Amino acid sequence: GGRMWNDTVVEAIRDAKGNELDLTMVGLGVFRGDSPEGRRNAIEAILGRLKYLPPRERLERADSIAAIARVEPPGNLMMSGEQIRELARAGMGIGGHTVSHPILARLDEASARQEISDGRDALEALTRQPVNFFAYPNGKPLRDYTAAHVRMVKSLGFRAAVSTAHGAARVGDTPYELPRFTPWGRTSAHWGWWLARNFSSPTERAPA
Repeated sequence: GGRMWNDTVVEAIRDAKGNELDLTMVGLGVFRGDSPEGRRNAIEAILGRLKYLPPRERLERADSIAAIARVEPPGNLMMSGEQIRELARAGMGIGGHTVSHPILARLDEASARQEISDGRDALEALTRQPVNFFAYPNGKPLRDYTAAHVRMVKSLGFRAAVSTAHGAARVGDTPYELPRFTPWGRTSAHWGWWLARNFSSPTERAPA
């Protein structure tokens, strides 16, 4: 349950009153909000500015934005423990994704390992099932996670992990950096084009 920092930003900008939001007091400048497109652009810009801050500072900035916007975001945007259990009972696989969704590359190794391990332990306690798979938060190789984090995931007993690098997995590839892509196309032809492009493109990975 609860709410992630990025959802706090999204809700604050979406529900802010007026056509302009002055966030200079938190170092983010002034954003236009006189159209849906303007608000979307503001959200993207703010999330990009905050994403790589230390987790505590990131959360504090997001809360400050909501306060400036005079918005009280809902506190139940994330799934509850019971909802996770229902998914597991229905046969859905539940994978690890850390506790607080930090950028692992911005943490020291002990903190990163604890985030990965504690997240898995919490899910296993909820579902009473083993959690065998992991997704790197944000998932960009080298920028968001490194080879050290790949080794952590493997040493903690996960069977595989996914990044957000585009590409296709091939025989002999490590199961701890499986690429993936979102099929945004609205037609089968567009989806096929994206699939072919990813299959033919080299996949970025964190070098060992």
